[in-house]
Amino acid sequence: MSRLVAAIVSVGLVAAALEPVVRKPDDDGFPLSTFPMFAAPRPSRLAMSYAVGVARDGRPRSLSPEHLGTGEVMQAFAMLQRGIDGSARGRTALCAAIAARVARDPAYRDVVAIRLVSATHDAVAYLAAGTVGAETERARCDVPGAEPGADPTPAGGAPGPGGVAGAAGGSRGAP
Repeated sequence: MSRLVAAIVSVGLVAAALEPVVRKPDDDGFPLSTFPMFAAPRPSRLAMSYAVGVARDGRPRSLSPEHLGTGEVMQAFAMLQRGIDGSARGRTALCAAIAARVARDPAYRDVVAIRLVSATHDAVAYLAAGTVGAETERARCDVPGAEPGADPTPAGGAPGPGGVAGAAGGSRGAP
């Protein structure tokens, strides 16, 4: 009797292993995944919004989710998207709130301004060569109590991605 059970279990396992072969390539499910997210080409252009600190010397400074008022990356991303996609008044308030948190962080004493940015980047070009895509500054505010220094906007243009959401890998999809 145990050989019959072993044979039935073996046939069942072989059938389960072969089952993905007979279904559609983008059909994903139990018991085995066909990993459809890797089965088709993905666009490399990425539209996203993010917050970034600007150091006294113009360098961009990545911000943490805590600077947005949460310890959760996805919650910070959602708050940032909602705030940036909202009204100009809402963007100004969000920027001021982030700036106030940055002002209280001793590790960010060199940050003199906060930028809220919507941008489109080619993910491959950015990761491979550091090429920054087109950015639109949606709001900018000074960090309270920041020591005056050089103009926080670099001569070569705007700082690149690296703020909350951008560093977290958040995406709003291809443009």
